[in-house]
Amino acid sequence: MRKSLYALRDWIMSLNCLHVLMESTSVYWIPIYEILEDVKGMDVGVGNSRNMQQVPGRPVTDKEDADWIARLCMIGFILKSFVVGRKFRELREYTRYHKKLVQERARHINRIEKLLQINGFKLSSVLSDITGASGMRLLKKLRDKGSVTLLEVQEALHGNVKKPAEEIECAINGQMKLTSRVLLGKMLTRWETCGREISEIEDLMVDYSQDHHSHINIIDSVPGIGYQSAIYLVAEISTDMSSFKTANHITAWAGLSPKANESGGKTKSNKTQKANNYVKSVLIECAWAAVKSRNTRLSNWYWSNVNRLGEKKAITAVARKLLVYIYVMLKSGELYDDSMDVAGKEKRKAEKLDPAHQILYQVPWINLRLAANGGDHVNQQALTNRWKVISK
Repeated sequence: MRKSLYALRDWIMSLNCLHVLMESTSVYWIPIYEILEDVKGMDVGVGNSRNMQQVPGRPVTDKEDADWIARLCMIGFILKSFVVGRKFRELREYTRYHKKLVQERARHINRIEKLLQINGFKLSSVLSDITGASGMRLLKKLRDKGSVTLLEVQEALHGNVKKPAEEIECAINGQMKLTSRVLLGKMLTRWETCGREISEIEDLMVDYSQDHHSHINIIDSVPGIGYQSAIYLVAEISTDMSSFKTANHITAWAGLSPKANESGGKTKSNKTQKANNYVKSVLIECAWAAVKSRNTRLSNWYWSNVNRLGEKKAITAVARKLLVYIYVMLKSGELYDDSMDVAGKEKRKAEKLDPAHQILYQVPWINLRLAANGGDHVNQQALTNRWKVISK
């Protein structure tokens, strides 16, 4: 099969073809793209599937379809999809496999919890994390013996556990069946294997991304984004923002912008469109971390709008803001500027003043003044009423 790819490359070069456009079908386009992208002077692209579906007159057979795509490429009728460089695609293989391993480990935790519930053990009711240090010691004792005593529970508990040992012993009191003990052992072994593989992949991700260390540090400076999430984002969007004309283009590509679905002056739907789920999921996770920080632009915006928009829309909007920050910072090469957070904090302090004083200090065209000792008395109720009129 590899020989056929090289033969295809040589045949295209023999025809002096300088423009190659292909359709993105699952992962089958990748080996062809990698063979042709190294050819000097050849413009290789992957057609945007959404754009191709909107062009009428598409034939049915594969041969006629290839001829149809070539004709559209000649007249520039098809937009190209964004494809990152080879180094970023190789890093992406690590990051996406790492994500799959994390999801697989979470599924094993759910299986362990289900097995405990079947046997009547309520360990998750007394421990926040059943796979923590205390939880793992108790699970291994259940695997080996099928039951635990109060003394064994006291020996297994870590100092940070809030629940008393008597309550934990009552939650897991009983005898586990032999078949369940065997299954529990298999699940714990698989969970530990996933943990080791995740650690190994994380080390490979860090080593392979050393060439982009400066760009990763820029992304890492944004509130809510950690170093590992920054590696994820670099692998997906690369470090060159010239492929996107504006920040709106990259947010639409990531599926964080609402669709334009308006007819007759009415907006029918403002849902986000389907796009790169890897970028979107990472940014959503970072957005949840960002809104937990206090006195930042992102957290203040979220808590000011969450009641009006709802949690899902508000957190998606925060994720979009994060991507806009990343886009601007990668283009300028500057770190996140937290001075705006400080300015916003001072502004919120001023907003907490009495409404009458807000008018006095923020609306100078109102010809009112606070009087000193024995001076004219300012009608506080009148100022408050005036503030209500202005705020409408």
